[in-house]
Amino acid sequence: MNQKGISPVRIFLKAIVILLCFNFAFPIIDHVPSDRISLYNNLVVGRERLPFGENPDLAYNLTMNDMDAMLASHEISKAQKDESFSILITGDSSVWGTLLNNEETISTRLEQRIHSDETLDIYGRTSVYNLGYPTTSILKDLVILDECLKFQPDTIIWFITLNSVIKDAHQDAPIILNNPEKTNAVIEKYDLRVPLLAEKTYMEKTFLQQRRDIHDRIQLQLMAVMWAATNIDQYIPQDYKSAARDLEADDSYMNITNYELTEQDIELEAITAFIDQNPSINVIVVNEPILISTGMNSEVRYNFYYPRWVYDKYRSLVAAKFQEMGIKYIDLWDSIPEKLFTNSAIHYNAQGVDILIEHLYPEIEKEVLLKQ
Repeated sequence: MNQKGISPVRIFLKAIVILLCFNFAFPIIDHVPSDRISLYNNLVVGRERLPFGENPDLAYNLTMNDMDAMLASHEISKAQKDESFSILITGDSSVWGTLLNNEETISTRLEQRIHSDETLDIYGRTSVYNLGYPTTSILKDLVILDECLKFQPDTIIWFITLNSVIKDAHQDAPIILNNPEKTNAVIEKYDLRVPLLAEKTYMEKTFLQQRRDIHDRIQLQLMAVMWAATNIDQYIPQDYKSAARDLEADDSYMNITNYELTEQDIELEAITAFIDQNPSINVIVVNEPILISTGMNSEVRYNFYYPRWVYDKYRSLVAAKFQEMGIKYIDLWDSIPEKLFTNSAIHYNAQGVDILIEHLYPEIEKEVLLKQ
């Protein structure tokens, strides 16, 4: 009996057909919830902050676009409403903790401060989650917070600065631009006056077009065990370039002209709309500390980011708006000494975090904890 040989050409063609079918079917089948296939909060504990990192060879972390996978790796994904009183802290890289270890961040220090206070039983059950992410945009914060509503948070502490509320700040936030569907859903849900982003086409969702994101998902999982064993998620160099203290004699700020910052130049809707639609959640807005330089041209600029005139106007506008709307607002802009800032005008060291907590805690205690 003669047996026909298997044609290599036929095998190759079949493989090509299978790969093409998988490629074009990928947008349909790629809907498995990330928490079902995540090692985090299952095999290992969840991360204390969202994945972000530019040195994966030196720290078990990476910057990625998949927000579902990011949140699935975070410890908040294990949160159970009946287990604790939950506080979420959101904001930019100062909240995330640039050049800080996990145990030195605002969220960890605040949780430790709460647990050290024995006046109320609820303190022993309070969990504080770090949802900061290194871009300045309150729309970015809103998208992340909206994804976390399913965990039924009790309180949100929302850190802002002028760069995060200036009009179109989200255009400089890659995590927003790379998640247009989630962003647009939030824009429509909260009826924000922000143009919708261009969403990905079907072809852009195919396997070949998504291979970088898929690689990052896998890489994040491969880092799980080593991250859990070391708690290292950020490379912190011994030496870094310090934030500028000697400044240019330039009082310009973006495209603002005639030294007039108006309500139309800043966007607070992401905050006000969130509060309106989630009345059961206690929201406290905090104007984050900035470096106040005493160096050259410090009479013109507070720091590299902000001329004095524009920042002073911003503080006045924001305070008046939140007071008018009855929104809890704490202005900590000048609470940390210049010498404690590290590599930028919004990043400070662990001592600076402790000072911030001493300013913040009485307000948290008064407005949140004592009312429970």
